[in-house]
Amino acid sequence: MMKLSALTLGILFGITGCAWGQDTQVTASVGSDSVGVQDQVQLSITVSGKDSGDAEPPRISSLQGFRIVSGPNVSTQFQWINGRTNSSKSFIYVLIPEKEGQFTIDPVEVRVGGKGYRTQPLQVRVTSAPRSSPPQQQRSVNPLDPFGGLEEEEDLRGSKVAAEDVFVRAELDRSSAYIGQQVTLAYRVYTRIGITGFQLQESPPLSGFWVEDIEIDKTPKGIHQVVNGREYLVFTVKKQALFATATGKLKVSSSIFAISAETQGNFFGVFGRTETVYRRTPEASLDVNPLPAGGRPADFNNAVGSFSLSSGVDKKQVATGEAVALRIKLEGQGNLKMIPDISIPFLPDFTVYSSKRADAIRPSAENQISGDKTWEYVIIPKAPGRQVIPSLSFSFFNAEQNKYETVTTAPISLDVVRGADSAGASGLSGGEKQDLVRRGTDINFIKLSADDLESTPFRHPYWLFLIAAIPLAFNAGILVYQRQHSKVSAGTLRMRKAKRNAFERLENAEKQCTSDARRFYDQAAAALSGYLSDKFNFTEIELTGDTLERTLSQNSIPHETVEEVKACLRECDFGRFVSASASTDRMRELAARIRKNIEALEKRSSRFSEIRFNSER
Repeated sequence: MMKLSALTLGILFGITGCAWGQDTQVTASVGSDSVGVQDQVQLSITVSGKDSGDAEPPRISSLQGFRIVSGPNVSTQFQWINGRTNSSKSFIYVLIPEKEGQFTIDPVEVRVGGKGYRTQPLQVRVTSAPRSSPPQQQRSVNPLDPFGGLEEEEDLRGSKVAAEDVFVRAELDRSSAYIGQQVTLAYRVYTRIGITGFQLQESPPLSGFWVEDIEIDKTPKGIHQVVNGREYLVFTVKKQALFATATGKLKVSSSIFAISAETQGNFFGVFGRTETVYRRTPEASLDVNPLPAGGRPADFNNAVGSFSLSSGVDKKQVATGEAVALRIKLEGQGNLKMIPDISIPFLPDFTVYSSKRADAIRPSAENQISGDKTWEYVIIPKAPGRQVIPSLSFSFFNAEQNKYETVTTAPISLDVVRGADSAGASGLSGGEKQDLVRRGTDINFIKLSADDLESTPFRHPYWLFLIAAIPLAFNAGILVYQRQHSKVSAGTLRMRKAKRNAFERLENAEKQCTSDARRFYDQAAAALSGYLSDKFNFTEIELTGDTLERTLSQNSIPHETVEEVKACLRECDFGRFVSASASTDRMRELAARIRKNIEALEKRSSRFSEIRFNSER
């Protein structure tokens, strides 16, 4: 009986101990309470107890002095030791320090089974000195479980890769520049250990800069370089051309890279693995100086670089009324994307039609942005004789020579003869034309019989001309009506299909979101600009030049809609050259904004379209 009671009490005590061991507890821990500003920190939030499996992910809004770059990674454990069970669930985050100092990680709330628990606060000191490589410690090995404790040891220590073994830098090729002058930014990885890959994890926008990506080798080759007495293998993983748009000290914010690094094994130097480490580039700065005020040409329009200007026509012997193509080409190195359209001077003896622009801009072998911009105007001479297209000029600031320069083109002469459709014209320009005047000495017909003439209703000769002109005027009216009706019908058809065509282009653009960002922005821009062209009968120069806002406003489009349309066109242009814009969510948001703008323009376009076509009639 005594043995049975003792057994019963033992079972009861065992059950009581097991229940006590299953109380829910939530704790927080870090790999080290002192880290370098270039190190990464592992934050573990562990829920233990019988309800640990019901734990929800922690609610972390922000961490003072740190940024979360990975997590939460979830790990679960279950143990049965001496009749007692214990289970736990861990949420593991990887943090990157933002600056030096003493920081407190505030209590983190975790909900378990509908009840809230909070962790204890943690103190972490961030210093300028990086954490040294962890020493290889001798570990006792259980012969029955030679791999036991490896995972626990790694969790306690966090990353096995020290900051001095792998780090990244954002390097500018100059410390100061003029506004608009190119500065090359290179992101480089420095490593003393093997790495198998890297990825740009986070790249904030570069405020105050116009940015152009420079293509690099997809499989970069490392070069050897000594830094602080240590030899590193250096890889250039990203390059960008920056053009400052503001003066003063501009900052290049830190970017975060995820790097796959190879580590040594824990067991006799074997069984190594690949670990993902996170590194932040130190913040860089650039002193941007304004352009000199002295010697600035009157036609200077903020172009910085080195350029040449040329012009030409497709033919120099032409008849009045015949079209001539005038091409203007600007080429060189510099901020070509920021240069506005080059206009031609007033040509009184020509009819000038809007220009068509083409850009061919790319990085050169020296990583300098170069290329050309071409404008093509259609001009039609109105008067015969020798007509001259005056020389054109373009001024820019040469930052290398530290001076302003002006390039000019030679005048172009055209030999204009009278066209076949100008036989009845006077052949004089507008200022030389004179009105016809009836003289009093003109010869009149001799009146043979006054009585007969007065009794005849058609005695005046203009009645004969009037009767002869009636069928001619009737036929001419029919011809004009048919041409105008055909023109209006074609324009109306374009207007009716404008919205449908634009939405089809947008759908095709959205299909490129995940595969080709540049193609998305090209097609999105084509959808919006094509709609404006079809719906409002805009010319290309009205879409690419400075007249878009004025033209839309003149046609009763609200100012807010005009600004939003301009913003969408700018973002499309910006997205072609800035890799930070290659976010799927951002591209889908832009497509939605373009669709919304088209719907808004559709509501306001009916009255404008009717007025425009009536005026053309």
